[in-house]
Amino acid sequence: MGKYEVKILEKKGTMDNSLFEEMATRGDITSIKVTEILGQVVKITGYAVCEIITEDKNFTMNYFDTEEYGIISSGSDIFKDSVIAYFDKVNNVRISEIKTKKGKTYKAVPELNSKKKETKTENKEQETSDDLPF
Repeated sequence: MGKYEVKILEKKGTMDNSLFEEMATRGDITSIKVTEILGQVVKITGYAVCEIITEDKNFTMNYFDTEEYGIISSGSDIFKDSVIAYFDKVNNVRISEIKTKKGKTYKAVPELNSKKKETKTENKEQETSDDLPF
């Protein structure tokens, strides 16, 4: 093993491609920490969960692709779980800080006014008639 090894455990959306895999294995993921954008509303377009193995330790890092800031990162399981729960349901989330028994962590709170519209297609044929219905 070199200095580190990256295993992609899960990926979805804009991060579900070979380019992201190459970036991860080469150590070319540049991200900003979720703490730097607290309170901001973002559109998350993809996410990935990576296990990073070094000679000293193993840890999990979560990466989230956003339209506004590029890739953001967080080790928070609560943040990751909230993104996954709402990923296909809303367009935007607000980056929030919450208190837990272990201290502060972060959460992606859905913006209700940005709920994704469900598209329904109906095949209704309209009858046109010059006759009055009575």
